[in-house]
Amino acid sequence: MTEQPRNSSELSADAADSRTLLERLQRSADVLENLSETRAPEQSEGTSAALRQEAAALRRMRGELGLLLKSWSLLTDTSQKLLNLPPDELESGVRAALEVLGRNIDAQRGYVTLLSDDGEHLSEAYEWFSPGMKAHGLGQHRGRSLVGFPWSLDELRAGRMVTVTDAGRLPPESVEEKRVCALLGVRSYITAPLLLAGRLLGWMGFDSVDAAREWTPEERHLMRLTAHVLVSAVDRKRRDAQLLQEKEREQRAQSLGILAAGLAHEINNPLAYATGNLEYLRERLPDVSEPTDAECLQVLDEALEGTLRIQRIVADLKALSSTQVEATEPVDLKAVTESTLRMAANQLRHRAQVVRDYGEDVPRVRGTSTKLGQVLLNLVLNAAHAIPEGHVSENRITVSLRTDSTEVRLAVSDTGCGIAPEVLPRIFDPLFTTRRAGEGMGMGLAICRDIVTALGGRIDVRSEPGRGTTVEVTLPRAEAPVPLAPSLQSLARSEGRRVLVVDDEPRVLDLMRRLLRGHELVTAPDGRAALARLSGDSAFDVILCDLMMPELTGVDVYQAVRDSWPGLHERIVFISGGAFTPETKRFLQEVKNPVLAKPFDARHLRDAVMAVALPPRD
Repeated sequence: MTEQPRNSSELSADAADSRTLLERLQRSADVLENLSETRAPEQSEGTSAALRQEAAALRRMRGELGLLLKSWSLLTDTSQKLLNLPPDELESGVRAALEVLGRNIDAQRGYVTLLSDDGEHLSEAYEWFSPGMKAHGLGQHRGRSLVGFPWSLDELRAGRMVTVTDAGRLPPESVEEKRVCALLGVRSYITAPLLLAGRLLGWMGFDSVDAAREWTPEERHLMRLTAHVLVSAVDRKRRDAQLLQEKEREQRAQSLGILAAGLAHEINNPLAYATGNLEYLRERLPDVSEPTDAECLQVLDEALEGTLRIQRIVADLKALSSTQVEATEPVDLKAVTESTLRMAANQLRHRAQVVRDYGEDVPRVRGTSTKLGQVLLNLVLNAAHAIPEGHVSENRITVSLRTDSTEVRLAVSDTGCGIAPEVLPRIFDPLFTTRRAGEGMGMGLAICRDIVTALGGRIDVRSEPGRGTTVEVTLPRAEAPVPLAPSLQSLARSEGRRVLVVDDEPRVLDLMRRLLRGHELVTAPDGRAALARLSGDSAFDVILCDLMMPELTGVDVYQAVRDSWPGLHERIVFISGGAFTPETKRFLQEVKNPVLAKPFDARHLRDAVMAVALPPRD
């Protein structure tokens, strides 16, 4: 059963019982002390000594119990002020906790400072000060470097409390600490490290302004207890912030996926008939006999090359922004590498020469194109960021692929600034980054490691400051060879087919008429017109139907054909510009009808038409 929170009346009763117990212990000690001093005639000196020892033991017990009860009370009060607050109210909770502890240890000023992810800058600061005291004003120094406080940072990073009983006697290396104490009138102070898994998150401190003073073991004990609660509260806030950021990134990725799919659809429709018409012209041109003919062919080839480049860019954008969970499959890592390098070309061309070093016959690996592309893009961009702009001829980014009997190794090497030895062990830590604020969140390599590990691989980094970095990703080879698709060109073309083409783009219909000459072609500008045509004549061998159309979609057409003309729905080939809704994706997985992606070339279109199996003839 879940323990219910205790109400204030129960806590008050506990406090009263505790005070009663302490009073009884004190009275018992006093009684024993009196008995030892007022010796009865028969009482020996040994008995009196024993009574004094028992009285002293009771007083020690009372002191220890009093400290425990005080610690428990402080811990309870602090926990209620910190751990039950929503993250956006942490600041008020920290100040309240500082006030509670500050009054308990008789300090005039308290503060909590949190470090940035690199551990070298002030990230957040919270202060409490008693009436009449001047605040530190730490909040005005957010983002300030802390390299001027090496003595304090070294002590705190080692997990030691900094206890200064007289600020005038600070060690010689604490120059900045002395200056701050003089500026704020601090006579003595104490700071406790806030550590999480050995990492310094920040510290909590208290000042004595009136006079130099000692900090008792009990006060240091109370500070350690409060520091543990503070670490829990800060860690919870950071984890909540991280979850919020991850959710925001996921939402942005989903929005980007929708935008990319819509953009692909809008681009692929005109790209389909532009590419198809160029290919049609290329096929129809006579053999080269004049220089002008050769120039025309060159112009057409260059135009086709441009359309192919646009097609690849759109496909890369769709793959990167896809949020769909992909099943693991054999992946052509070389093709993924080329796609990623095209995508990152603009980031790379101003920093370094890109060198491709691929082994022969690189086998496929187990994974997904999207995830592996995400890993490679992150590694390539990290390599680019390690190289300053303006010295392209002097720097290289090398992408190599090597294989052995069981694994494929992908390595990304750069000639950049390298990674410091003390930083290298932390590069895979989530939220750790050495970049300036706004230039990175420190999640990239952590995500890469998670992806690679989930695929059964590993990722290793070698680096030398000033000489560059190499990141090597090792992935298992695909367990089974990829079955080769049967050549559609070998299918019989003994006769033309009767084809119904349904598309809301008139120029695509015009292109179909040109590319499918030799077949009997009937066109329909939308789903309603197609169904009307089928109502009067359903004797079609193949139906080429666009998926995304206004009013009636390709899915609607399919369902209507299945209900009214059973069997004909199996001969539908869908055409798509790439804008798949989740419902459309599920539909295509269920029906298994082929999908012809725009832009398509003449050969793929003709092969798709001829690949449809016709019903047996009577």
